[in-house]
Amino acid sequence: MKGAIKKTVQYVLFLGIGLVLLYLTFKNVNPVDLWNNLKAVSIEGLALIVFIGFVAIVFRGLRWVQMLQSLGYEVKGGRAIAAVAFSYLVNLVTPRVGEVARCTALNRTDKVPIDKLVGTVVLERVVDTLLFGIVVLSTLFISGDELASFLSDSGAQLPELSNTALILAASIVVGGILAVVLTRKIWMQWGFAQKIVGFLNGMVTGLRSLRTVNNKPLFWFYSVGIWSCYVATIAIGFSIVEGVEGIGAEQAFFVSVAAGLGFVIPVPGGIGAYHYLVSKALVVLGLTPFIGTSFATLIHSSQSLMFVFTGALGFVFLYFAGRK
Repeated sequence: MKGAIKKTVQYVLFLGIGLVLLYLTFKNVNPVDLWNNLKAVSIEGLALIVFIGFVAIVFRGLRWVQMLQSLGYEVKGGRAIAAVAFSYLVNLVTPRVGEVARCTALNRTDKVPIDKLVGTVVLERVVDTLLFGIVVLSTLFISGDELASFLSDSGAQLPELSNTALILAASIVVGGILAVVLTRKIWMQWGFAQKIVGFLNGMVTGLRSLRTVNNKPLFWFYSVGIWSCYVATIAIGFSIVEGVEGIGAEQAFFVSVAAGLGFVIPVPGGIGAYHYLVSKALVVLGLTPFIGTSFATLIHSSQSLMFVFTGALGFVFLYFAGRK
């Protein structure tokens, strides 16, 4: 009972944060002007963005099949893709529950044990976190100044440190690590600390399990393909939204980092967080808040509608597959 109350409070809290960010993003935007700007978008370009977003779902489903094959379970690609599409639909309403939903769905249709399915999802998270880190590093090389400005405008000011301050900071970090190691018997009794250690152990276990994956080049092709699709949707969006045409395609990495952070925050469907961070990123690149909001609205809305449509089809497909 307490767990349910805690989850409800967390859900309401993050939903409230999302709504506040949504208000801050749209408070100075004229809805009529926004609609007129979005109506001018090329239908062909919008369709291409939606298609590439769906390709990312297909890649994720096929990668999941490959991971399950390495465990000795033969799963139909169509069912795996449908389960992934369904998970995106669930995540629009309740963040982080989609992973549970797709594991449960595939357990019913293909009788794969839940613990095996959850293990592959943990591996997915490890790989996606690694690739997101690579995207961030790429952004540092391509748009380091813009990223610093973005963090500053978002409230994460990066102070300039002297050599003495850097040495002091390094000493504090080393001292903190030693203190954590020496007192581990004490803090390991805390539930929060156990969750953190469990998460880190899961990442290490996930990376080790990569050795058992069959056809590793294909696995990494799917993994890189997923993130390439995410960046491509942003890059194509630059060319079809009025007022954003002047932004270079290389800045898609920078905006993708902002978009990724918008979905990391456990707000239902990234509503508010995505709009706020992506519009801030485009303002850093020299665009007006109105243009930034228009772009964020277009990308988020098109992808969300795609998740609803494909997720609903995935649910129907899995329902009849489970009955069969």
